[in-house]
Amino acid sequence: MTKDEEELKVIYSALDDCRRLIAAGKVQRWDVVKWGVAVNLGLATAAAAIPFEGAFDLFPFVLAVLVALVSWLLVLHYNRRTTGARNDAKHLVCQMKKKGIDYDSILGANVASEYSKGSEYDRQELTLFTVVLVGSVLLPLLPVIFRAMSPGDLD
Repeated sequence: MTKDEEELKVIYSALDDCRRLIAAGKVQRWDVVKWGVAVNLGLATAAAAIPFEGAFDLFPFVLAVLVALVSWLLVLHYNRRTTGARNDAKHLVCQMKKKGIDYDSILGANVASEYSKGSEYDRQELTLFTVVLVGSVLLPLLPVIFRAMSPGDLD
């Protein structure tokens, strides 16, 4: 086996690793969002079941904000890792081209152009994750609002 063939085997293996890292990163981001929403739903349930009084009335809401912030930071962390794997894949595709293999024409897409968006590559997903996490923060606030509006409190 020639040196070029050996290098191509390493490139193929590394490109396969990049694809796996990208897929894992996307799954991890979604898992973090699910975790954050589940915890905030639990906080909303606690806020509805336990009548918090006075200053503690907003305690579940404050915790929900913290959960959403931690969740978002983890989503950004996994997004950075996924972006790094995409950058590595871009480099590997360039190396393949130098060896005479035009990955872009085989695939029918320009990998470098697609992945050049960097951390904005999954903008639509990240926007949806933001909306979902912000919405989950509002859940523990609903029992507080309904208690404030209930006619029994007006007496």
